[in-house]
Amino acid sequence: MLLNARDNLFEFNFPRNFVPKHIADKYRPYLNRIPGNIIEEPVDFLNYTIQAINLPGFGYDPVEQMKRGGRKMQYRDSVPASELSQKELIVQFQLVDGYINYWMLLETLKYYYDADTVAPFCENLNLRMTDGEGNSLVTARLIAVLMRQIDDLDMSFASNVAEFRTFNVTFVYNFLEIIIELD
Repeated sequence: MLLNARDNLFEFNFPRNFVPKHIADKYRPYLNRIPGNIIEEPVDFLNYTIQAINLPGFGYDPVEQMKRGGRKMQYRDSVPASELSQKELIVQFQLVDGYINYWMLLETLKYYYDADTVAPFCENLNLRMTDGEGNSLVTARLIAVLMRQIDDLDMSFASNVAEFRTFNVTFVYNFLEIIIELD
């Protein structure tokens, strides 16, 4: 019997050094004040608040040519298959009390954008797809990644209710490696 796909059967975590040390050191005291002290490292805090991932599809626009007799024929483009995706990953985060993960990610974006930053790219990101038993089936490895955009932060005095809200961070990558792990 084939089971239907479940949208939550993926694993995605930022690498240990995604948040630069000087930014992590700034937020660590705040994390230690959270009741229960369950998360100590800022990168673990960010990983905990991840809600969804959007990896765009693949496709191309066919080239159209006129043949004799007025017929139109469509052909595949000459672009290599490795260039058929939009090369963008959108990570959706839960917005938490004090917007602390938003500010942490904003500082991280500024760090990676700064011309004085030694590394021009974030460390490679891995998105693993798993089956219902937790076995890793496919890993999409994003290589030479840039943190491109963080959504607006909407606040309002008209609402004083704690509600579940999210924001997105967009990453772009230069290369995508698909690793099939069916063994």
